[in-house]
Amino acid sequence: METPQDHLQRLRNGEEAAWGELHRDHYPRLWSSVQRILNNPTVADDVVQEAFIKAHRDIRRFEGQSQLGTWLYRIAINQALDTMRKKQRTERWLSFLSPMADEEGKPAMPEGEVPSRASLGLENADLRETILHAMDELSSEHRAVIQLRLIDEMSLEETAHFLRCRPGTVNSRLHYACEHLRRKLVKLKTSTP
Repeated sequence: METPQDHLQRLRNGEEAAWGELHRDHYPRLWSSVQRILNNPTVADDVVQEAFIKAHRDIRRFEGQSQLGTWLYRIAINQALDTMRKKQRTERWLSFLSPMADEEGKPAMPEGEVPSRASLGLENADLRETILHAMDELSSEHRAVIQLRLIDEMSLEETAHFLRCRPGTVNSRLHYACEHLRRKLVKLKTSTP
C-alpha cells in the first residue's frame, strides 16, 4: 500500500498518474469551496486549475508539515481570494473614473480612499473599452500612475519610490490622468442618446 510519502515522491518525480490521482481526489472539494467564495462556476474552474498548476510548480518546496490536501486547499483558497481582490480593484478604479461623479457634484479627486463600489453603468463593455482606449492616449508616466495607484493600490510613497519621483509629482500625474479620462467619459455620455 502506498504511503503519503511515496505519493509525494511520485508527484515530485512528475508522474502524470500521481497528479491525476491528486486531481481526482481533491478537485471536487476544492471546486466547491472556491465556487462558494466566487459564486461563478467558470471562474471557479479557472481558479482551481491555477491552484493545481501552482502546486505542480511548487511541489518540491512542500515539506510535508501538513497533509498534501490541506496544502492544496490553502493554495486554491488563496487563488480565489486573489481573484476577488483583483475584481474589486478593477471595480474600484472604474468607479473612480465614473462620469457620474461630476454630475453628483463630487470633487474631481476624492479625499482619502478611492470609492469601493462600481457604478451600475460601468458594467457596459463599451464604457470599459472607452476607458482602455482613453488610457492609451495618456503618456507612459500617466498610465503608470493609474496602474500603480488605482489598479495595483500601491501607497503614495510606494508609487513615488517605484517611479523615482516625489509624492507631489505622483498626485499631479494622477490628477491629470483622471481628469483626462473623466473628460473622455463625460464626452461619451453626452454624445450618446
